[in-house]
Amino acid sequence: MKTRIGKHFDFESAHQLKGSIYGKCQNLHGHRYHLVVEVEGEVDKFGWVCDFAEIEEIVKEHILDKFDHRNLNDYFELSTAENIAKHVFEKLDKELQEKSYRLSKVILYETADSYVEVAR
Repeated sequence: MKTRIGKHFDFESAHQLKGSIYGKCQNLHGHRYHLVVEVEGEVDKFGWVCDFAEIEEIVKEHILDKFDHRNLNDYFELSTAENIAKHVFEKLDKELQEKSYRLSKVILYETADSYVEVAR
């Protein structure tokens, strides 16, 4: 039976969406992003899909250390929440390829009530 587990993370970053189509977001501004990472797999003989600490280490190394307290325009041509979430999903999916579990979804909150979900 497949079981899903998830972990929540926060990071703060600045960005700017250039062009009048983006309204007030065309000005340089920041967000406290909230990231949810969900993986799925079989519960193993130890009683878990994986150690939560393993997920935390992978996300910290490949996402948080890269984006926290940074300007996202240094990494993205167009730093919309959709593009950031897609990148996070693709990066984590690649990093988890050799694991006994796999990435099922990421949810990226740009604000407390606005989010993007990328799922398998």
